[in-house]
Amino acid sequence: MRRILPLLLGYLLLLPACTEEIDIHSRADYHDYLVVESVLTDNPDELQQVLLSRTISYFREEDDPSVYEARVTVNDAVFDHYGRGRYLAPEGFCCEAGVDYHLRIELPEGQVYEAEASMPEPGFRLDAVDYAFAGNKAKGIDSLWTLAVWGRDEQFASYYQVSVAINGWEYPYFMTEVIDDKMFNGKEVKGFPITTLIQTTELRRQHGPCFKYLETGDEITLNVLTLDKGFYDFQSAVRSSGISIPIFSPQPANAPTNIRGENALGWFAVCPSRSASVVVDDPLRPYYRKLLPPW
Repeated sequence: MRRILPLLLGYLLLLPACTEEIDIHSRADYHDYLVVESVLTDNPDELQQVLLSRTISYFREEDDPSVYEARVTVNDAVFDHYGRGRYLAPEGFCCEAGVDYHLRIELPEGQVYEAEASMPEPGFRLDAVDYAFAGNKAKGIDSLWTLAVWGRDEQFASYYQVSVAINGWEYPYFMTEVIDDKMFNGKEVKGFPITTLIQTTELRRQHGPCFKYLETGDEITLNVLTLDKGFYDFQSAVRSSGISIPIFSPQPANAPTNIRGENALGWFAVCPSRSASVVVDDPLRPYYRKLLPPW
């Protein structure tokens, strides 16, 4: 041991001289990806927009990945740029069933990106929504409510994106649900728990009043988009890979895309949109009022 220890110490002292700097790059250092995010609906009261951004490298600081001064059209409609890569449709624009939609993006440098989409048939008739208080101070969640739906699912296989808004303030993307209809395909749905509401001080600080504690008079709105299979697969791949939305990801995953053009990510979708609302009468009500028999 007396002979081995000095030899080991000498070896360790030599280690710094044997090392060299390694320049690590992410995939985005070699490819500048355009990210396209657009979900257009048949509801003229909903925001119809196309979001354009660039991927960001872990090793390259950029303040703003948004794409400016692009020309964006959907069929004959010109989408105007309102800053930070957000291109909005003309007032009153919405999509219709039976119409094929063509997205065309021309960047200031001349690159062109295109995609096509058409609206699937609505898969769910959304009649009503209700809430129930589910306890508080559990697993770090200050307060928790569940939301249940009433309606009817159509006979064909369908895919949905479920989102929530509180008094018009929408939950962020990471709180939306993407589901299929295997549990209720072709059935009447009465009080099916479909998603949850949570309230924490930290979430409210980060994302605003959509994470407020529910109070009497607050309005909860549930929105259901019917997705085609391609968009559902894209959403599932994005969520399983951990890519954020907007997709400012430094390491593009092998997610599918329907955007044609060199080094493109994202999806262009057209979806029927259905919504229902409920006004909070008692934020601590632990049951769905709609399940009670009529008095």
